[in-house]
Formats: sequence, C-alpha cells, structure tokens
Amino acid sequence: MKTLYQNRSREVNPQRPFQPLFQGTFESTVEVGDRQRRYLIYIPEGTRPSTAGVFVLPENGKTADDLWRDSLWRLIADTDETREKLIVFFLEPEEGRWNTEEPYGKPDGDVAYIQAVYQAGCERFKFCVHESKFYLTGCREGGVLAHMAAMYEPALWAGVAGVGGSAVSPSYRDAASEDFCVNLDGFVDESHRLNIKKGQIGMPAWIISDPDAPGGEDNGTADYWKHCCGITEQGRQTAPDTITFIRTKAAPYEPNQEKGAFRVCVSSIPGGSADYANPLLRRIWKTFLYRQRRWMSGPGGDLRVTKDPVEDLGMEYHYEEIDGWMREWYVYAPKQVKAHPEKPVPLVFAMHGYTCSGEIYAGNSEWYKVADRYGFIVVHPSATPGTMQATTNASNPDNVPLPAWNFMHSAPNGPDELRFFRAVLEKVCADHAVDRTRIFATGHSHGSVMTQTLAMAMPDVFAAVAPCSGVLFSGFGMNIRELPEVTGRPEAEVPIWMFGGEQEPWLLPALPADGNDTGDSIRIWRSINHMEPALPKNWGVGWEVHDRWHDLAYRREDGAPMVRYTWVEYMPHATMTEMSFRIWEEFFSKFSKVDGKVVYCP
Repeated sequence: MKTLYQNRSREVNPQRPFQPLFQGTFESTVEVGDRQRRYLIYIPEGTRPSTAGVFVLPENGKTADDLWRDSLWRLIADTDETREKLIVFFLEPEEGRWNTEEPYGKPDGDVAYIQAVYQAGCERFKFCVHESKFYLTGCREGGVLAHMAAMYEPALWAGVAGVGGSAVSPSYRDAASEDFCVNLDGFVDESHRLNIKKGQIGMPAWIISDPDAPGGEDNGTADYWKHCCGITEQGRQTAPDTITFIRTKAAPYEPNQEKGAFRVCVSSIPGGSADYANPLLRRIWKTFLYRQRRWMSGPGGDLRVTKDPVEDLGMEYHYEEIDGWMREWYVYAPKQVKAHPEKPVPLVFAMHGYTCSGEIYAGNSEWYKVADRYGFIVVHPSATPGTMQATTNASNPDNVPLPAWNFMHSAPNGPDELRFFRAVLEKVCADHAVDRTRIFATGHSHGSVMTQTLAMAMPDVFAAVAPCSGVLFSGFGMNIRELPEVTGRPEAEVPIWMFGGEQEPWLLPALPADGNDTGDSIRIWRSINHMEPALPKNWGVGWEVHDRWHDLAYRREDGAPMVRYTWVEYMPHATMTEMSFRIWEEFFSKFSKVDGKVVYCP
C-alpha cells in the first residue's frame, strides 16, 4: 500500500488513545486472476477502530481518483457526527468500463475484484473495519455491480444502495438466488450442511432509479431483494420520492434479528445519478446504510437496526483520565431504575473483544435489552490500543495497535486494568444505587479473558462471571494464571459460565477433553469452586441439548451451577442477544455474594 495525496501516522497517545494512527488517502492493489487492480482508501481524521467501511463504485468512464476528488464521500466521512465516522473505499472499473453482463461466478471479473478488495479491507494493518459494518453503493453501472456483488456474497454486507443502476441481468439474479451460500458470515458451509441458498439471506437495499440515465431504471432487482428479506407486504410512503418495504412478520431467528432491519426502499429520482449522485449521498449514508448492521452469530449473520448508545439508547457516556490514560465507558440505567434512584440494583460489566469498543459491544450483545426487562445497570467499558502477540483468525502481531485489554501488562506504559475497573465501579456506585452483593462480569473473546482476570484477581467483588468465546487459554500470550494478581488471589468461589462456538476451533475446542484448553479450564474452575474431583470422570456425561445449545453444568450440593460450559452449533467467533438473556435469566439472576460467600437463590 503506498501513500497517495496526503497521509499522517502517529504513535498511541494516552491523552487521545482512540485517534487514528494512520490518516489520509492510500492507494492499494489486489490480484484478480492474472491482473493487478487498484483502489483507494480514505481514512478521515477522528476515525475510531472497528468503524464502518463503505465501498463506492463510480459509473463507467470514471476512476477512483475522479470519485475521490469529485464526489462528496470524503466530505461525508470527514463530517459524519457519529462517534466512529467511516472509512471509504473508492473502486474503479477496469479500462473505464464495468462488465455488467459478466456471468455469475466469473473468477476474474468485476465481482471478484470487489470481493478481493473486501478481503483486503478485513486486514488491520492500517485501519480496522468491523465485520458488521461493510456497505456497498454505486452510481449507474457501478450501482449494478454493487447489487451484483451483494447478491454474490450476501452474508458479508450490511446494506447496498444503487443510484441509476440496479438492472442486474435476470440470469445473474436467478443464479445467485439458487446458489448455496457457502460463506455464512464466520461460518463456511462448504458441505451445504444447512442448505441455505443466497436468495434466503436478507439484504437491506435501496434501489434509486433514474429515468434520465441509460439503463437507470429497475428491472426487478427490488423484487429480488424483497423476496430475500421475506417481505410480502405493501410498502408505505416514507418520503415524497421513496416507498419503503419492511418485513412485518417475525425475523428468521429472533431475538437475534430485528424485522425492522429487513427493509427495501424504492425511489425514482430523475437526474439523481448525475454528478456522482452527490445530492443523495448524505441521505444514502445517514438514513439508509448506517441504519443497520449485520452482526456475526447466526448463519448468514444477524441483521439489526443500528442504535447509537447515547443518542438512541440514552446511555451515559464517560471519557475521563484514569492513571494517566483517557478512558471510556458507557453506563446504561433503564427507566425503571432511574424512576427509583434510591433502590439498589445489580450491576453487570460487559466487555468487548479485541479491536472493538463499548459502543460496539452494546449493540452486539444488546445487554441493554436484558437490563430493560429485569431492571439493572450495565457498564460497557472500552479498552485502549495495544498489540496482540498471536497470529489467529482474529489477530496478527503486525496489526496497527487496536483496542485490547492490558490484563497481561504487555502494552508499554499501558494502563492497569484492575485499577481502571475498580475506579469505574466506584464512580458508578457514586452516581447510582448499586447492590454490591450482585455485581457481575461478562465479555466476548479478549473481553472473556478480561472477565476471567477480574474473577480471579477480584473475587471479592464479583458474584458470578460469564466469559463468551473464551476459556483459560494456555497459549496466545494470555495465560492469566501467571499474573501476580492471580497467583496471590484470595481464596474465594466465583460461579462461572463459559461459552464456545462450534466454528471457532482455531481458538478453543468446542468439546472439552483431558488436556485441551476447554477441559483444563473446567478442571481449574471446578477446583477454584471446591468441586471434587476437579477433573470430571467422563466428559460425555451431563450434557443437555436445547436447539443449538449444548449445556454442561456442575452443581454444588444446594443445586448451584458453580461451573457451566456451553457450546453452540454452527456459531462462529461471536456473541448474540439470546446469549445475554440466557446468562441473566439462568445464571446471574440466581447469585449474590454476601460476606464473601456465594449465595444461590434458584
């Protein structure tokens, strides 16, 4: 990747830890067949890690440089008021023309080029786009290719919009609709185990026809996307020039999906595609693409409506200096908690994984929905940038420093996480009535290890913990049992419920066995919780299966499930709303810690 136009690089600054370390415009290439094809990436000032990525495709005769210079996408990226901003990928047709008639599955065609840029966009060497926030848009012929690329890999994109270009050939649409979907967003189904076809994957889409442009009117693509979204209802007028169709029946897998995210908008705007569709671009981003994300968890991903933690959910946003670092956390107190501020309520710390933030985990896990139903406080803290010293599906030592919990003290001059969590706890307790006998911790991936670090180093604080996609790893540079804070831990029981996905064997074995990390973690936590013998005699005994969930529980004499483990069928390295509800309803809600003793109230 070489620098183009302008560029800036920085070091991590504890006073501004979330500023982009690389900012500017970069030129890069991907290999498509036997050819190199170029594209540009624009990273605006103020971009947060794990932000959104918008792929922009121009009409025929325009280059990525033309698009970079003359379209308004850079201005939108520079001025977007969301906390994360967005990164823009400017693509271009080969020799000035997109092949809108290319056959489905052409291995070295324009769709393959878009797919190659997507794969490069998943790398984290200069920036980080979150997998839930990839979007496609295009003008005229570029709009056609945007729709074609979305049809070819529907589980990778959270939305597509075309202006004056949606006339995908019927043969291409038919081929896409009937083809098995192999890439199901973190789950590669090469054997067609689930028999899911691409035409069954919902896709938020906005078809903006332009009668003044050659081939600028829809030829059935809107109906294709409505079918994919399961929309059979009539649309309603949402703007003078737009009809919106939204699914009204339940989404395919609730509560992890929201029917409101399954929407197709149809417009006819004469002249709308002229001048790079500049008058429409802000509207395309803010009112359409940004409004939904495709979260990894279920096959094909889970479509949900985007909610800003502060603007939409009313969370408290905190950005304060602790131990020389500016730290960030969100606090969610439901209305019923605010209505009775004197009543002590439980508190749940919910931690994001590597590269992410409190904002992302709030939307991914949706703990706020659980808090709304049951009346407790949720805290979503954010880690500071660091480097992972392990090469896995989720990390690379060559990545730009990205948010990572510094529980192993590996970040030079990095923050002390235990002091941070104690400080945040005291600040939340000063602002809200918290039941200190009912404080809990949960988190995903790197946040799951942070969760277990808190449980081992601060067992006096936490009544129970639930690490998701995480066990007590012996590798990856994350052996927290070596920490002095853990080796010197006070003797105390901490109930734990660990989760793993079937589709993350690179991280943890779904099935526990003697000597693997999952089995060893269960052994260690059984020992911590005084369960004898520490090593179960038979790993095949005690399982209960509920749909995708395979549950194992080891109980105390009073029935308390002191050690639980669950693996989830065809689940990738992810978490989901349903998991958050299960953790509270079946686990956290049953426990308290009084005078250092775990109390179980079934």
